[in-house]
Amino acid sequence: MPHEAAPILVVANPVAGNFNYRHLMRLAERLDRLGLKSDIWLTRYPGELADIAAELSPSVRTLVVGGGDGSINEAITGIIRRGGDGPALSILPFGTANVLAHELGLPFSPEKLAERIAAGRTTPLYLGTVGERPFSLMVSAGFDADIVHAVDAPFKRRWGKIAYGWRGLTLALAGTGRDVTVTADGETIRCRIAVVTTARFYGGPLAITRHTRATKPGLRLVTLADDRPATLLRAATALALGRLDRLATVQDRAVTEVRFSGEGIRMQIDGDRLETTDAPVRAGPIIEVIA
Repeated sequence: MPHEAAPILVVANPVAGNFNYRHLMRLAERLDRLGLKSDIWLTRYPGELADIAAELSPSVRTLVVGGGDGSINEAITGIIRRGGDGPALSILPFGTANVLAHELGLPFSPEKLAERIAAGRTTPLYLGTVGERPFSLMVSAGFDADIVHAVDAPFKRRWGKIAYGWRGLTLALAGTGRDVTVTADGETIRCRIAVVTTARFYGGPLAITRHTRATKPGLRLVTLADDRPATLLRAATALALGRLDRLATVQDRAVTEVRFSGEGIRMQIDGDRLETTDAPVRAGPIIEVIA
């Protein structure tokens, strides 16, 4: 860290899907005009953002993450590792879906984001945990996690959201999905997709549930009982229209503790691959984010 760290540190992931160096410069220039000093760092390897966030100088009061939801997850992991008195988190969206930025209603303009940072208004972000690992959006098992595992980084950088759509289509037609067994507060549910979410949005500005948001406490479990192509098409259409809970194959409930199991199932966390685990999914700590 620099000896005299600026109060605002911008850390960007240069391999994020929509990384834009000019946006970093525009953010820094606008902050400077508003009388706020900032430093800009670029990450060099996966996981570095967590280390940076954990080891920040106490003089850094705002950490701006230039990246996608996976980069944000890294930063949150580091902030939680600090214990208390962490910086407020802000987001310059460079990712593919940018779900948390949509969830918080953050501007995608660097200049407008700088003005939000200067205003200094924060709101609590209610995290979840799977085992000891925090998440800001969701952890899931089943078909959607299969898609995440099927999309590698070069393919995602080249095609963006289309990469997920294409892999989803090929997996749906292949019919290789597996049953997911969910234990939710002592009740057993069998389904093909199970999502534990702290947030209202999923996959972008698409409402997976109407009953929570990331700035409110509580977890929701959303399950889809069937992953046949016709059902998935109906679910995708309903998700786009904000009507997912109207499908007979969908259940949406409040939960306090969830575990996933099932032969050969895959899992994902905040849009990134997660090694399959039967660790409990629970409500987690709270951090402050720029609103």
